[in-house]
Amino acid sequence: MLNGELFSLHYQLNSDIKVDQTFPISIQEMTCFKDRSFQRYKLERYFDLLDFDNNQRVNTKDLVLWGERAAANYEEAGIHVPEEKLKDMRKKMGRVFNCMTIFSWAGKNKKRFVNYGVTTSKLPFFKTIFRVLLLPAWHALDFKGNGELSLQDFYFVIVKPIGLTEEDAKIAFQVMDEDKNGMLSVEEFTQGVIDYFSDTEVTKHAFAYGGIKVDDVPEKYKECLQKSIEESWNDDECEC
Repeated sequence: MLNGELFSLHYQLNSDIKVDQTFPISIQEMTCFKDRSFQRYKLERYFDLLDFDNNQRVNTKDLVLWGERAAANYEEAGIHVPEEKLKDMRKKMGRVFNCMTIFSWAGKNKKRFVNYGVTTSKLPFFKTIFRVLLLPAWHALDFKGNGELSLQDFYFVIVKPIGLTEEDAKIAFQVMDEDKNGMLSVEEFTQGVIDYFSDTEVTKHAFAYGGIKVDDVPEKYKECLQKSIEESWNDDECEC
């Protein structure tokens, strides 16, 4: 649904009376009371991580370079990545980025990227659609073909290519590995990424791309974030 469309709002005035009325109301108006400053901070941070050449825009080349860096990490570790797998990665990553950003329109600058991310996260079925779009990226980066990632794989494929550290990998892996079996499934990975992009409050998946400096976040969330860090990224959402 888009701005200007009619939403049928069903609400109960008291225990005895129910009202069903239709109002012209936009998504922004429905969510205007929700503070999205922390969500915006996370999207800005992701944009900066993905802007490999620091030209203040992200495009298909950045996403493909991510995959090429991941493959290079395996090669440096003595694990060969076939050229055919690289070709498949480039094709899939390009398609994923084009679908997610309307053929790079949303990546023209940081402001547009963040606004686009915030707006689309409000749409019905956003998480379902985003999960479908993430699956090809997962398979494109699964160079070993195992269908799951160890901590080392996660570092090589997700964390190191965007300039983060082994410590960041440990933090992110810890919050995503729901069943604590030492391996990251596609379901665990996609849920972590989706929550990182869409959660407006501080949850454990705020650390899906490694550690966050408390001083960098909006003032309202500093105490909550610090508490989450001290509690080793507890599953519960903080009461900010």
